[in-house]
Amino acid sequence: MKVLFLTDSLSELDGVGRYSVRLIEALERQRPGLEVQVLLVRKHRPTSPEVPGRWQVDVALPPDYFFYMTPARFLVSRLLSTWKTFRAARKADLVHAIKDFPHSLVAVDAARLAGKPCVATGHGTYTIQPVLDERHRSRALSAYRRFAALISVSRYTRERLLSIVPPEVLPPARVHVIPNAVDAESFVEPRELDRQPWHGRRFTLGIGELKERKGHHLALEAWLRVARDQDDLHHFIVGNRAGDPYEEQLLAMASDVGLGDRVHLVGNVSEDQKIDLLQRAEVFLHTPVTAADGGFEGFGIVYLEAAAAGTVAIGTLDSGAEDAIVDGDSGCLVAQEADAVESALREVLSDDGLRSRLAAGARAHAAASSWDENARRVLEIYDAVAGGGAK
Repeated sequence: MKVLFLTDSLSELDGVGRYSVRLIEALERQRPGLEVQVLLVRKHRPTSPEVPGRWQVDVALPPDYFFYMTPARFLVSRLLSTWKTFRAARKADLVHAIKDFPHSLVAVDAARLAGKPCVATGHGTYTIQPVLDERHRSRALSAYRRFAALISVSRYTRERLLSIVPPEVLPPARVHVIPNAVDAESFVEPRELDRQPWHGRRFTLGIGELKERKGHHLALEAWLRVARDQDDLHHFIVGNRAGDPYEEQLLAMASDVGLGDRVHLVGNVSEDQKIDLLQRAEVFLHTPVTAADGGFEGFGIVYLEAAAAGTVAIGTLDSGAEDAIVDGDSGCLVAQEADAVESALREVLSDDGLRSRLAAGARAHAAASSWDENARRVLEIYDAVAGGGAK
């Protein structure tokens, strides 16, 4: 079987990139002889060194802002990328759009032209937002109608999607929840690093792009309240620094209360640095919100990575964190409110017994996760749709 994948990146620096690499690696383990071709969005992040040379990888898709292009530019980009994808799809048995809309629209258009089935993965915001957007709604519904199957990374995303897409367009039986996973063992062993800014410090940790829906502002508001009476507590945030108004807002929040020297925006880090941070953090504080533009967190692989490192996570309800955290067992789920986040953070930091119990539950939760099981279920879908079914 040869599969053509369309994805954002093959980078460790973003969730979709990590999903792509881990899933494809596991698919190969489960199906020896699987042929892989990957079409990438215009490169903006480095490809992981773990990507094997046998994968055929080409940059052929429009950039991330494809969704926001002017109508004329959108049309040109759509046609050019559909043609490139069609040429590759002719040699494949099926097309898997790992990148959400509108790149998944390109995938299903090209697959239809090539006479091949198209499977898509729905991650979150851009699974939902196109259907709510007046400009893109008809195109999005057309794509959903034609997907042979759709993989949702969380129950939360599936429920959101099925609440706005009519069943005659996307029958519920065609939407499969296959949660994200983690290679738990890789987060256990300590990393050998030179001295880092967080070494020797007591700290909480947030990881994710510096954007509203990641909820760094909510986590920071709660953290600042707690840190006022915990003089040794620092907060580190990992995520690309763009120097935009949102980043300036975070820095101002800390500076305005005199705690700017204890809030550290460290930008992107290496995989070893990320694992070291997760292993050393007292709490993983990642509190997604529903953003003003409707964006939300569809799952959050990093919750599982924190769990694998034995670090308790605090996440928020009404987001994909509901699927990634077992409330009261592997971490805490709270309302998207500063008071609720503050209360949970104070409790976990002050109660060593609770933190130890949740850490043990987190490790067990991560250990039960498996990319191989994820891949096995994905292959069942591939076999069904490539054989003419749409289950």
